[in-house]
Amino acid sequence: MLRNSKREALLPPWFRFLKLFLTALSKLPSTGHRIVYRGVKLDLREHYKKGARIVWWGFSSCTTTVEVLEDEEFFGKNGRRTLFAIECDTGKDIRQHSFYPNEEEILLLPGTEFEVISSADMGNRFSMIQLKEVVPKFPHIASVASSISPTTTGAAATTKPVAAAAATEPKPTPKLKPPVQPVEVSYACKNITNADIQRIIKKAIVQQQCTELNLSHNKITHEGAAVLAKELRNNTVRKLYYLSSDKNTLNTL
Repeated sequence: MLRNSKREALLPPWFRFLKLFLTALSKLPSTGHRIVYRGVKLDLREHYKKGARIVWWGFSSCTTTVEVLEDEEFFGKNGRRTLFAIECDTGKDIRQHSFYPNEEEILLLPGTEFEVISSADMGNRFSMIQLKEVVPKFPHIASVASSISPTTTGAAATTKPVAAAAATEPKPTPKLKPPVQPVEVSYACKNITNADIQRIIKKAIVQQQCTELNLSHNKITHEGAAVLAKELRNNTVRKLYYLSSDKNTLNTL
């Protein structure tokens, strides 16, 4: 996917994984100047002209010993093949982290730039290309270390003393609310109807701030009960006594 010409559209879902992978690789020391080899089962000489600069966008597995390339899986001895001999400075030695430590594997990171030193047709459909790693004018991939904003780091550093100071200061004791004095209001057996609900709400709940309201044995229907229930969502009433004389009405609220 990294080598795809449309990688800018394909990569966004993988950014976090790539960041994690590159961060891990950045912890490994670079190999320093050395020659590594990579075999490809294609004839690539026409794409690598002497003096040209080439950027490899994928993670490229190489080896420090050519005998590994005798394996048909990697390079073999038949068919069209190209052997890269690469002078590199920033490769990562991953032998201790590979399932195949005997392969002397060196990993070249995406965005590494090379200059084509020379190429040759060795006969028997075998080509060889010599590359040398060069420092690009501008980095092709941002450094993992530079992706950590210094302003963010500074902000985090300045907030630590504040957090420590806040931890040492005792928290103020919350003030206790005064207890609510019970206020009982009764409209039991007063022939209260739906038309009286708003008046009761205004007088008993709003003005008197009652905590107990008795509306038992009145003529309040479902409609009046619904209006009353809506008002009871936010007020001082803690107990409501309601026993309807209408058989078609709920007995309790």
